[in-house]
Amino acid sequence: MTDQGKNRKARICQKIWVESRKVDLHLSVYLSVLPILKEYVMVFQVVMDFLEIVTKAYINRGKYMQKKLPLKSKTLQALSSIDPVVRGHSQAVIQLKELANIMKQLVPTESDPSMEILKYNVDPNLDNYEDGDDIVKWWAHVISLGKYPALMQVIRGALFIFHGPLVESRRRTGITMFKREDVKFGPVDKIVCRNIRAAGKKDKSFREKRTEERKKRQAEYGCRASYGSAERAKTTAQAEERQAQLRHGAKQKNAARRKALETLEIARKKKKQ
Repeated sequence: MTDQGKNRKARICQKIWVESRKVDLHLSVYLSVLPILKEYVMVFQVVMDFLEIVTKAYINRGKYMQKKLPLKSKTLQALSSIDPVVRGHSQAVIQLKELANIMKQLVPTESDPSMEILKYNVDPNLDNYEDGDDIVKWWAHVISLGKYPALMQVIRGALFIFHGPLVESRRRTGITMFKREDVKFGPVDKIVCRNIRAAGKKDKSFREKRTEERKKRQAEYGCRASYGSAERAKTTAQAEERQAQLRHGAKQKNAARRKALETLEIARKKKKQ
């Protein structure tokens, strides 16, 4: 056999016995990876569609908010100047002067905050302020220095705008009172109703005063009211209210018992697993 024949025979054996195993191995890998790639392509198509929709909605919402929000309001622009981040910018001086003009009723007539605004804008001795720090604490420190008395009156008025009363700070409104499961007997935020006792005493004293005046008029004119029907109506209303309270208490107990049973059932199932 010639050398060329030997080489040909070696190549044929190599293809049939050695490289065929590699081919089978590669095909097996490709077949196992193909479903993963197919699933990835499908997920990628869904995600891309979703991202396109979200991006479009985000842009449209931004355009809508730019049209609806009062971003061109001179008052909001002036209030933004109290942010210490903008200190040192020429626009901060202009807007602070505008804010002082808006809140001129807070500034004493003999004081002129214009010079204080210029000094504050370039004061190198004030503490550094980074975006995200507590602006109230920073301004409280500046106020404690006593360097800008007229300007501080304006700043106090601007800062107080963002501090709502008790109800707003609790994030509760009167509407939530009507969204309870039981409007009459459901739990109420006691902090929001901290003055309810004072209001109740005031109302009670007002009703007692009105009753006394009515009795005086009756004694003056010699008339006497019939309290029979009113007393019966009052007794009936009190009995109905007592029954309603009992029903509400029983309802709460049943709900608590039902929740406890559900918790025990979940624990039992977990223990079996």
